[in-house]
Amino acid sequence: MISFEHVSAGYPGREVLHDVSFTAPKGRVTALVGPNGCGKTTLLLIACGLLRPGSGRVLLEGRPISSYSRRELARLISLLPQTREVPSVTVERLTAYGRYPHLGPGKVLSIQDRRLVDNALRQSGAYGLRHRELRELSGGERQRAYISMALCQDSGALLLDEPTTYLDIGQKNQVMELIRELNSRGKTILTVLHDLPLAFGYSDYVAVMAEGKLQAFGTPGEVREAAAKAFGVKQSVVAIDGREQIIFY
Repeated sequence: MISFEHVSAGYPGREVLHDVSFTAPKGRVTALVGPNGCGKTTLLLIACGLLRPGSGRVLLEGRPISSYSRRELARLISLLPQTREVPSVTVERLTAYGRYPHLGPGKVLSIQDRRLVDNALRQSGAYGLRHRELRELSGGERQRAYISMALCQDSGALLLDEPTTYLDIGQKNQVMELIRELNSRGKTILTVLHDLPLAFGYSDYVAVMAEGKLQAFGTPGEVREAAAKAFGVKQSVVAIDGREQIIFY
């Protein structure tokens, strides 16, 4: 469970978030949506302790996040940022980086660590890519590799910043299906998404942001009107293949 209590934050000379409060429930998928520049990524950075709020606080499992050491947080929360370097390593080596918060000074992988690397590769669907160089992969394959690393960190919560960026429509849905599968195994997911149909189709809860403020929080059906207003579009519920889905247009 990740709770934001009256969080305000920003950067020198510019406040980005204003009095944001909501709770991303444990064991659920919560999507953060809103126009560009509304503070979604800033909120994720605060949630994982990389940025301190100007006021308010974040609680992880009921405990202020500021009270955790960096090593403790790395064992509890995995962050998949939107932009990152693409190192010249294999997928298997990248995945193994996820074990580093759990290793001693020598950073030597034990037999159990290697089993966890293998399991993470299989769970993410990246096992067949394990010997491939990261720089040789497509966008969707590379995203699976980074998710594999986050899984290998073996934390209870995954924070994902635009996990479907640069992917085609098929790859986007594959990644979201993977996120739902991970959630079914007990992972708490908090993810920033720009694609509203994906956010509303795959999430249990949606936090709608605009101009640095929380506009609404609830189930997709409860906040669809607030989301449409935040983006300046219309919304409707339609039946597709016998299922009700929310569309924005």
